[in-house]
Amino acid sequence: MRFEVRDRDVAGRIGRFDTGGPVVTTPELMPVINPHEPTVDPKDIERIGFEAVITNAYIVWKDEDLRERAVDEGIHSVVGFDGFVMTDSGSFQLAEYGDVEVDNRTIVEFQAEIGSDVGTILDIPTPPDAPREVAERDVKTTVERAKEAVECEERPPLALTVQGSTYPDLREKCAAELGELPAAVHPIGGVVPLLEDYRFADVVDVVMAAKKALPPEKPVHLFGCGHPLAIPLAVAMGCDLFDSASYALYAKTGRYLSVLGTLRLEEMRWFPCRCPVCSRYDPQDLREMPEEERVELLALHNLNELRRVIDTVRCAISGGELWELVEATCRSHPAAWAGLVRLSSRYGDELARWSPSVKRSLKVYDEVSKGRPELHIYRDRMRGRFGGVEGRRIVKAGRRPYDVEWLESWELAFVDEWLGLVPGELTRTFPCHSLVEPSGFERRRDDGEDRRSGGRRGDEGRRR
Repeated sequence: MRFEVRDRDVAGRIGRFDTGGPVVTTPELMPVINPHEPTVDPKDIERIGFEAVITNAYIVWKDEDLRERAVDEGIHSVVGFDGFVMTDSGSFQLAEYGDVEVDNRTIVEFQAEIGSDVGTILDIPTPPDAPREVAERDVKTTVERAKEAVECEERPPLALTVQGSTYPDLREKCAAELGELPAAVHPIGGVVPLLEDYRFADVVDVVMAAKKALPPEKPVHLFGCGHPLAIPLAVAMGCDLFDSASYALYAKTGRYLSVLGTLRLEEMRWFPCRCPVCSRYDPQDLREMPEEERVELLALHNLNELRRVIDTVRCAISGGELWELVEATCRSHPAAWAGLVRLSSRYGDELARWSPSVKRSLKVYDEVSKGRPELHIYRDRMRGRFGGVEGRRIVKAGRRPYDVEWLESWELAFVDEWLGLVPGELTRTFPCHSLVEPSGFERRRDDGEDRRSGGRRGDEGRRR
């Protein structure tokens, strides 16, 4: 097993995940396939560009016909997908119904028998806000089952799921114990109720607590996260894999994923999308179709929209603009914005552990932008490496690059709204010279010159 990071921004990573079978590029979303009745042909999922899917091994195990076929032909044949296939263990059913008819060892060995590229332990999902003693008990059981699973003679590459309800210290404790075991992936579980209730700030606390203790060389999977609003924020926290049945569930209730949020087909007059479905039909066409055909086409559109989101996130990481994408996405809903505020205000120092320290430019907007990890890196290095600005003239910063003709640079320090103190020698280095801020454009001249950049338009476009 190997997880090779090719590029990174904030804590997000473009990686190559190889368990010995089909290789997956991260970040990636794994659409959920119902082994009984897939809403969309898995071949269409593959054609849209998804490299991985997830299905439920417990459902296969319970169905005698499916079980025999999976053992004989393999899970890839059962779901009709040639790429990477991850299997869940029945933990979802355990959370929904309180019990399952299989034990941990049996379902782990079954996932190996049917050829899962990654199989999951039968962890105990604890609901949000559960009594602490319940969460502690469930964490203990989850860790015990993880240890049992890694000792199985026949086992697939394992996903060892971090639990702990809404207690960050329990999440961190669980992650630390699981991080010592030979896992292929570390999912973070028990977050679906938080996502459904738009408790993004709590999701941030849960994920960051787990990330603090998980080994950085392993990919992190955020179970049940499949909404365009949540994915960029989750990637910025360091989540690499996602799964969701949202594309199908939304389609069955007439919901349409878009850059504007989740829209209702019954209220739409136009499609804000040019995917194969939306370029061929209009909303009225879909409303007049038989239900089965309408659901399939809506699901195909939703998959295309999720593909667009994942690809956009990858582009943002590669271009060093993941934070900008997260700010733009989270501003579309107050709950998501609350999540970013929590991330910025509490975890900027933690994100700074993973973020690149130099880029072409940084866009800043308001107080939330001051929590950017790159600014934390600058302030920490200024304090720890530069040695202070004692004996210098302190001057209020003006336009960039700061300059004062009546003193040499080493005799000066500037007070900057975003950075704090800036020694004169650093004014033409990153990030002191590379911030793109609102005030620079408020003072833009009619002739195209920018007072912020000393009359040189285009500084905002220079990237690393």
